[in-house]
Amino acid sequence: MSRLRWAPSYRVIASKYPTVSVYDRIARGSDFEAVIQIEEMTNPRVREELGDYRKVRAEDRVSGPGTTPVMASFAYTGASRFSDGRFGVYYASREEATAIAESMYHTELFMRATQEPSIDLDKRLYTATVTGTYDDIRARSSRSKLYDKVSYAPSQAYSSKLYEANKVDGIVYRSVRRALGESVAVYRPRLVTNCKLAKYIQFRWENGRIVGTAELSIVR
Repeated sequence: MSRLRWAPSYRVIASKYPTVSVYDRIARGSDFEAVIQIEEMTNPRVREELGDYRKVRAEDRVSGPGTTPVMASFAYTGASRFSDGRFGVYYASREEATAIAESMYHTELFMRATQEPSIDLDKRLYTATVTGTYDDIRARSSRSKLYDKVSYAPSQAYSSKLYEANKVDGIVYRSVRRALGESVAVYRPRLVTNCKLAKYIQFRWENGRIVGTAELSIVR
């Protein structure tokens, strides 16, 4: 295990997702359940904004200004390298270039599967401080099944056991998409703090692949 403090860490997401939602409007964590229950009963849009927040353990939920990008990564989650979809994970990288490389790979997979025409794809880069104690697999061989470039089944099974044991805060690992890059899979939203929008970037999708990236603007 390793103690981590990445300040900052980097994460890239699609710009179609909202920057602010109901999570930002709940000032205190102690009010979370009561406010959610009231708003869910009267506002269908709020139900859509929340996603499946029940995938997050009650003691790990966060709310207040700046928490939407964090909670959304847990509430709107599907199968990924370290989750079979039953629980949420916040993925981030130690380097900006690694975060971009990870996002490019998964964006290409989606665009190929849906056979999209040439288009510019808008993305947002977030920075955040990640802390906690993590299962550290960075020293494992690249031939380990946990680093399989295609199949996530072994890493999902490995991570599920760690999550259920509830003894670590996630997994820190070497990036599969960028040599020498490092990434982390965080199990607990409360360990992702000071999350801020850093810049807007754009991917150019053309002829079945992303052919380039551009920085659109920096948020100050």
